[in-house]
Amino acid sequence: MDGKTKISNVQIKALMVTITIGVGILSLPSDIAMKMGNDGWLGILLGGLITIPFIIMIDRLFKLYPNKDFFQVGKEVVRPLGFKFVLLIFLIYNVLTISVSIRIFTDIMKTYLLETTPAEIIIITMLLATSYIARCQIQTIGRMAVIIYPIILGFIIFLLIISIPNMDLTNIYPILRLDYKSILRGISTAIFSYTGYEFILLVLPMAENREKALKYSLNGMLLVIGIYLIVFFVTLSQYGVHQLKREIWPTIALVKEVDLPGAFLENLDGIVLAAWVMVVYGTVGPLLNFSGIAIAEILNTKSHKIYILPLIPIIYTIAILPKSLVKTDEILWGILKYFSITATMIVPTILFLLGLFKSRRKNS
Repeated sequence: MDGKTKISNVQIKALMVTITIGVGILSLPSDIAMKMGNDGWLGILLGGLITIPFIIMIDRLFKLYPNKDFFQVGKEVVRPLGFKFVLLIFLIYNVLTISVSIRIFTDIMKTYLLETTPAEIIIITMLLATSYIARCQIQTIGRMAVIIYPIILGFIIFLLIISIPNMDLTNIYPILRLDYKSILRGISTAIFSYTGYEFILLVLPMAENREKALKYSLNGMLLVIGIYLIVFFVTLSQYGVHQLKREIWPTIALVKEVDLPGAFLENLDGIVLAAWVMVVYGTVGPLLNFSGIAIAEILNTKSHKIYILPLIPIIYTIAILPKSLVKTDEILWGILKYFSITATMIVPTILFLLGLFKSRRKNS
């Protein structure tokens, strides 16, 4: 990777939002309602806040080793061989995340928009499209994020506007009637909707204004928390907690039920899903890019581009493997949870602590 590559802080903030928010937002309200009922907002809030110390740790790690990128820091902190193992963890985590995201979105598309299209065609088409993005440099991916970012914000505003006539704020109550076990279960569910922030391992050292990069990263995460809270409260006030638990993808179901008086638009859910394809690209593209870069570093080759296309049949095979949405949750999601915690929390913590120890020992 070119050490002179720079990326703006606005792009870092946009990447934080677009990579984190993917298909998870479409099912998060019902997933969290199953664990915490009306108090799902608390799990969403706490789950998001938990990520902040890890974002700060990543920022501090690069301040301990100024003018060095993730790969230079990693090799210095855990030695080249140990860093190859770290990259292997990220590679497996990214491939599994892409596979789950693509498979879930394929099931959504088949349910609401492309009922007669084989799942295989949808998966291959999306992977080929995202492979183009993944072959690009980080600056290009950053510019793409800035384009996708308004789509997400526009969707949230649109969701609020169309929901206002049918909102019943009494559905939000009662609140704060949970025991600590329910809260922990809710947090453990919500926290996986915030994975993706670890991409700043690649982009923070490239920031044009390094001093303000952390501020923009945290602003991006706080915006994600706010978006998730809005979506939860909108769907909860619309459906009530019991109906919300029964909806698989309540965010899309809510749009599907909208009847705009005198509107010339039909199949509003289809239009929203077509736009949401860009959002999925904004999640999958950077992670596929990271995967290619990880392989290039493990094999000591200069370019990541040659590894993108060979990854597609692997991701396709994993994505198509489950026979149903239930199997996707049981097989893929069950494995992904462990790699997710390792890649987004354990690895950054170990790198930071070892980096801090070696830095202080070097300066003493």
